[in-house]
Amino acid sequence: MARLVRRETLIAVLLPCFLGLTTASAQGPNLPANGRDQEPITLQFVVWDGVTSLPHLRKAISGFEKLHPNIQVNLQGVNYNTFFQKLLTQFAAGVAPDIAMMDPNNFQKFAKRGVLLPLQPFFNSTPGFNIDDYYPEIVRTHSWNGNLYVLPRDIAPIGLIYYNKRLFDEAHIPYPDGSWTWDFKIRPELKEKDFFWVVQQLTKLDERGKPVQYGYTPFDPGAIVDMMCYEQGARYANDPEHPTKLLYSDPRIVKVHQFVQDIYLHKHWSPSPSELSSSLQATAVQLFTSQRTAMYQCGIWDSSPIREDNKPGSKDFFDWDIAMAPAYKDGTRAYSTGGSGYGIVSSTPHPQEAWELVTWMAGAPGMTEMAQAGIAQPAIRKLAIKAPWVPNSRMNLDEQYPRNRIITDTEVKNVVFAPTADYWPEVSTYYNSKRDSIWTGILTPEEGLKEASDLGDSRLKDILKDEHLPKYSWIGGWLFAGGLALAIIGWVYLPERRRLLGGAARHENRVAYVFLMPWIIGILVFTLGPMLLSLLMGFADWDIITPARWRGAGNYAEMFTKDPRFWKSLWVTLVYTVFSVPLGMIVSLALALLLNVKVRGIAFYRTCFYLPALSSTVASALIWRKIFSQDSGLLNLLIYGPNGDRNIMGLGAFLTHLSGQPGSANWFGSETLALPTFILISMWTVGAGMVILLAGLQSIPQFYYEAATLDGASSLQRFKSVTLPLLSPSLFFVLVTGVIGSFQVFTTIYVITSAGGGAASATVGGPNDATRVLMIHLFDQAFMSLRMGYASAMAWVLFIIIMIFTLIQFRLNRQVYYEADLR
Repeated sequence: MARLVRRETLIAVLLPCFLGLTTASAQGPNLPANGRDQEPITLQFVVWDGVTSLPHLRKAISGFEKLHPNIQVNLQGVNYNTFFQKLLTQFAAGVAPDIAMMDPNNFQKFAKRGVLLPLQPFFNSTPGFNIDDYYPEIVRTHSWNGNLYVLPRDIAPIGLIYYNKRLFDEAHIPYPDGSWTWDFKIRPELKEKDFFWVVQQLTKLDERGKPVQYGYTPFDPGAIVDMMCYEQGARYANDPEHPTKLLYSDPRIVKVHQFVQDIYLHKHWSPSPSELSSSLQATAVQLFTSQRTAMYQCGIWDSSPIREDNKPGSKDFFDWDIAMAPAYKDGTRAYSTGGSGYGIVSSTPHPQEAWELVTWMAGAPGMTEMAQAGIAQPAIRKLAIKAPWVPNSRMNLDEQYPRNRIITDTEVKNVVFAPTADYWPEVSTYYNSKRDSIWTGILTPEEGLKEASDLGDSRLKDILKDEHLPKYSWIGGWLFAGGLALAIIGWVYLPERRRLLGGAARHENRVAYVFLMPWIIGILVFTLGPMLLSLLMGFADWDIITPARWRGAGNYAEMFTKDPRFWKSLWVTLVYTVFSVPLGMIVSLALALLLNVKVRGIAFYRTCFYLPALSSTVASALIWRKIFSQDSGLLNLLIYGPNGDRNIMGLGAFLTHLSGQPGSANWFGSETLALPTFILISMWTVGAGMVILLAGLQSIPQFYYEAATLDGASSLQRFKSVTLPLLSPSLFFVLVTGVIGSFQVFTTIYVITSAGGGAASATVGGPNDATRVLMIHLFDQAFMSLRMGYASAMAWVLFIIIMIFTLIQFRLNRQVYYEADLR
């Protein structure tokens, strides 16, 4: 694998300039024959643990360093959302860490690409090490093709129900003991033994039917959906390690989605994802700690923030604990689960030392420290059934919560892991894109799940077929690219060679080329080179780590005939461009005309209107997300009033009807309102066009206006016959740059939709991909699905589309009046 990776070095070096990723080759080491190096070494260790866990990890590492004085460990915490993309990038660039945290959902993409070392050779030669001490469930799910690549650190069944004892007492309901079951209907005869009867009793509505207290809230809709599907025996794919068929259309899965949709839209037992992010402006765990929900389903990891926000002795403290999530009516228990561990990166020069650190951190010392903090259930069972994981009276009072932690061991036998195939995130994204539309009622469960299954199966077939593609011939590709580059250079340069120049002119040209050489080299290496590389990549199936495979025109064929999200994203981009560019030009021109006056303080007003164009796009996006929030946003507060009963000139009722959802307008969560909302937000940066148009207005000679006035022209006639013609060069520039920019819009939509703006939550692109523009689709394919070849092909299609639109606009250049034309 390492030898094959090295062959890609020259190609990978040029890739980042086109897709923004610094890459190089990586070489996997061979294990040393004996012992470890005597020279002091440093091990780079990366995790996604947050501020709560890092101090405990550092404490465990400190103990390791004391026993290994010649080893220093550099611990780095990376946000989970970017952790795996960053790790792949580092490996490709040859600067990967030695040890990396892994989970079942992502380890296979690293194992298949040779990024992780198999661990059997290590623990087979380590005296006293016994892999059977670990929960077999978490060991199996971190294995691929019979090899274990990750030594488990913890397992986290998502079958825990956190419950508020105070709210149970107020409702006169006994505390749950885990013996409850569920069915698709309320069973009042069972009372507290029926889970949804308990949920119904704990839900409180005000006189308008709006929830003031929810009975139950999962940390993610997947928690309750997975539980209900798994406990009926349903699964999402036919093979968790190597799925070949999706099963979303299973009637049992459809029935569960219908039930959960009813919970969100009609029963209001639980807040929908849209309500959490828009109306409530809170996470599910915050809803629990603020006592706005009586029960909360999650894994054990959220016990730490609950303890932090609900300390014994504090004013708003309430007693709480955990119980096992309900079984199906026939007694079957099954829950999704989390879990993590540590893997050794194949490029490490110190594999044996890395293994020693892994066995320490994913062994008794590291697990005990994390258990002491109550953060992670040990993956070694004998540590998960005793203190410090199981609380006792000798511990501090706040450390004893949750007291019923022993049930986490019982739940392990009921866990069901999601498919671990490296292509599963890409295939399941079709379901994720439909899920939010199901919860908001935009799609029925039958429609959404059928579409997700059909699209996912189509993509799955292509993935399996592409596994047998032939190797890509880079030599032939670069010969073609070199010839193409020479043809372009010759086309530009040869006509100049035909000109007859004297000796002085030739000398002057040579001097000019010397001074231009840095720019020429830069344009060849950092612009033309990456463009040619991306052109070659457009015919390949390549993730920049494993050897590229020849796909021919397959990327383009898939794009135009098999990828509905490409056409959807292209249509969304076109609609965004058609409306945002003209509207932006009109607003820019209006502002420029208003500010083209000589009054005191005009410079201040010009600055105020221009400053938004200079502000951080990310910060601005977060501000707009808050302003357009469904129930707590400033805009809806003005339209609907603090109590939601205002209806200014019928605007509130109109927006609610347009949104297709009850209550205030769900700007980001409605398929019909989401894109228009982003078009309105784009007006925030019209100051850039305003400055250009203002400069154009001030360059128009006043004598034209004076002459028109003497001829009796009105203000409107002067604007039509003088201002617009003479301002047309500036308008043309704003039009061309505006269209180019709108086709590449990305940041604002990405930040708001990926951060959970309304129902535009779990997947980037908004409800039912209503705001998934082409650049977001390209980004997902390149950096989330690791399809650099497909993303490159898409980039070239986008380049051609922009070029066509630009050429069309240059045809309009005939209507532009330049100063030379007026002479």
